[in-house]
Amino acid sequence: MQIRSFKKEDVITLTSLMKQLGYPTNFTQLQDRFEKLIKLPNYHVFIAELEGEVVGFTGFMKQWAFEYDGPYVRVLAFVVNEKQRRKNIGQCLMQEVENWARNNDCMRVTLNSGNREERKAAHLFYERLGYVAKSTGFSKILRN
Repeated sequence: MQIRSFKKEDVITLTSLMKQLGYPTNFTQLQDRFEKLIKLPNYHVFIAELEGEVVGFTGFMKQWAFEYDGPYVRVLAFVVNEKQRRKNIGQCLMQEVENWARNNDCMRVTLNSGNREERKAAHLFYERLGYVAKSTGFSKILRN
C-alpha cells in the first residue's frame, strides 16, 4: 500500500468514496470542490492506493484555535472503501496525517464524526487510534 498526495485524476474514484462516507455527489461537483480546495495552502489530501487502485483518502487542513496556542490539524474527510476495510489502510492514512501534523508544528489532530448508528464502528476505530470523543457538533444550513 502507498500513501501519496492527491492527483486530479483521483476525483473519479473519490466520487464513489464520498458516497460511501454518506455525502452523495457527482463527478462535476466534486471536481469543482477539489479544484478550489487544492489551491488553498492550508488544505491537503492524502490518497491510499493498493495495487494501483485508490482505496481511501483523507482531506485535512491546518488551522489555529482560540482556546489554545499553536496550530492544529482538523480532518475534514476520511474514508476507506468498504470492500477494503480492516486492512490497516485507515490506520496508515491517519498515521500519515499525524506525521504531517508533527512535521508542521501542529499540537493536535481533531475530527468530527456523525452521531449516527452507522458511524459507531468509525468511532471505535478512532478510539483505538487514541482519539477521545469530546464534543457534539452543530450545523445550520444557510443556503443550498
